[in-house]
Order: sequence, then structure tokens, then C-alpha cells
Amino acid sequence: MAIFNLIYLSCGIVGLLLLAYKIRALRSSWGSPRVVALISTVFFSAFAVLFAAPANITWINWTSGVPNFAALLVYSLVVCFAGAAFALVIYWRYPATQAWQRVRLIVVSYSTIVAAMVVLFFKSEVGEERQVDFDTYYATQPTIAVFLFIYFVATMVGCGGQAYHCWQGSRDEAISARRWLRLGLRWYCAAALFPMAFAVIKLFVLLMDWAGERSFDVLSTAAPLMASLSMFPLVIAMALPVFGPRRPSPSLWVRRWRTYFALRPLHRALVHVNPGIVLVAPGKFLNPHHRVRRQIIELNDWRWALTPYFDLSVGEAATCLARQASLPTDELAAVVEAAQLRAAGSSDGRARAPERRPASVIVDGTDLAAEHDRWVRISRAYQHSPIVDAAVAGAARVEAAGGMD
Repeated sequence: MAIFNLIYLSCGIVGLLLLAYKIRALRSSWGSPRVVALISTVFFSAFAVLFAAPANITWINWTSGVPNFAALLVYSLVVCFAGAAFALVIYWRYPATQAWQRVRLIVVSYSTIVAAMVVLFFKSEVGEERQVDFDTYYATQPTIAVFLFIYFVATMVGCGGQAYHCWQGSRDEAISARRWLRLGLRWYCAAALFPMAFAVIKLFVLLMDWAGERSFDVLSTAAPLMASLSMFPLVIAMALPVFGPRRPSPSLWVRRWRTYFALRPLHRALVHVNPGIVLVAPGKFLNPHHRVRRQIIELNDWRWALTPYFDLSVGEAATCLARQASLPTDELAAVVEAAQLRAAGSSDGRARAPERRPASVIVDGTDLAAEHDRWVRISRAYQHSPIVDAAVAGAARVEAAGGMD
């Protein structure tokens, strides 16, 4: 019993937490039929699993004063869950007006099934309380047999419809292009397969019991544990479309570190311009997105500080050499910028009065990826380009010759 309590209560608590989160997150959209179907799906699944714990079964039966009343309550919640989940995926796949025509049939059908289960239960002789083996113990009682049959079939049809529509929806062209939504639908499909398998196993055992074969009864006892585990893929399915797009991909994380180390030499070469603005926020030391963002901010700030010291002759020399080398436009711009930064960042350049105008105009990084790429090209040219070396050295020779005159 302890293991049953642990599993059911754990899964039920997870469901209640998910329910609380969804109610809070969707409170502004309560008029939407989709939201009602979503909240209903989580509500029925959470309480069905929670009330299925043997400890809660005992309390429900004692409180109600009706032996085995917990079986009626839990089974009704499971049927409602199957209907709500089926209705939810219909709302996802079709426009609201078209979906309501199908959902209305689901609501009427599953409400009728629950009502029939209530009538059949109270028409039955179930005076002996059975916490774990209610199905197999009363399987051959005619009214309970019908009660169980419609319960299993309704659950199987509802969860099967959920699985089918989720899988088909994940293959739609418009959805398959949206990775996290596609994955979310497939996890919804997985969540439906657990209670569906539960219903199939239970129905098989029920048919065997009708045939007088009792050797499969142990499957009936274990099957509900499988159904309760559907709570975990359900949580994943609901979380993926919301949190998945906010989660940086591993490949992007690696690319950001590569960008950081590509910019690091240039960052170190220019830090003397204004070291006071260098900042790493607390707790962000190992966050490559933050580190690269700070590098770009600081490099742009130092670039602006050095702009008055840019030497027109350095820019012209670098441009001429880059064109002779047939460099592409973006590489040419990076070489010219790197040469200007190299010359302006030197001690001689900082000592010189800002008499010359800038050779180029700074480009604002309106596109973050383009800004990263631009600074990486500048950093590499600053370190490795022979054109930058030649342009800066040529300007230094000209200035030295002018100083001797």
C-alpha cells in the first residue's frame, strides 16, 4: 500500500501544481473555450490521480458513508478527463465554430456516460469495500460489468482521440516548422497513451474475467499505476511550448562561447581606454550570452572614445591594400576598422590631438547576430591581418618622417 500511496500522491501533487500554474497563467483568458478545456483536462487528471491513492480512497469512503464510493468518484473523473482531453485537441486542430460542433457531441456523450455510471453503481450490490481490486472482485456482477465496460471504452476512445489528433497535428506543415509546439503535441500524444494503455489492459482483464479466466487479474491491479504516470509527460507537454522557446539551445550556447573567445583579444587590447566600464554581473560569470553582450557594449563604448583619434591616412591605406587583395566588402570594412583602432589605441595615437576626422562611421548593431559577426571580423583582423600591420606601420613611418622634418 505504501508504494501505491507514494506514486499516486506524488503524481497528484504534481498535477495540482500544474493546475495552479495554469490557472494563474491563463486567468486573463478564461472566456476562451480552449482555456476551459485545458484547465478541465488538468483538473480532472490531477484529482483522479490524487483520489486514487489508497489512503484517500479510505477517507472518501468513510466520509461519504458509501462503500466503494471512491471508485465511482475516481472513475467518473477519469472519464471526464478523457472527454476534456479529447475536446481540447479538437479545439487545437479546428476553428472554434467548427470545433464546437464536435465538442458538443463529446460533452453530451461523456456527460451521459458519467450519468449512466452513477445509476449503474447505485443499482449494484457493492457493500464490501475493495480499495485495490474493485474491478476484478465485482467484474461478474452484471451492473458493475456494464459500469466497468463503458468506463474503459470511454477512456480508451477519449485518450485514443487525443493521441491521434496530437500526432496528426504535430505533422501538419504549419506546426512542424515550430519546433517546440511540435514537440509539445508529441508529448501530449505520449501522455494520452498511458491512460489508453490502462483502459486496454483493464478491458482485456474484464473480458477474461467474464470468460472465467482469473490469471490476468494481477494486470488489473498494476494498470492504474501506469495511468498515473501520464502526469509527467502531461507536465512536459504543457511546459515545452511555453518555456522551450525561452531556453537557449546548446548549439547557441557553444556559439556564444566561441564568439566570446574570438572577441577576447581585441577586448583586452582596448581595455585600457576605459577599464572602469568592464562589468560581469553577479552570477553571470559562466553565462556566455551575458559575457558577449557586455563585450559588445564595452567595445562599442571604447570605439566611440577612440573615434576622435582615428587617422584618415590609416583608413585610406588599409582601404587601398584591402582592395588590392580583393577582400569582400564586410572583410574590407573590418580591416579598415581594425587598423583605425590599432592606430588610435596606441600611446602615440592617444597623445596626438584629435585634428583628423574619423575615417569611417560606426555601425549600430541593430541586428544582434550581425553585430557579433562584425566585431568578430574586426577582432580577427586586429590580431592577424597583414593589411592592418602594413597600414599602421606605414602611417607610423610617415608620421616619424614628418616629425624629423
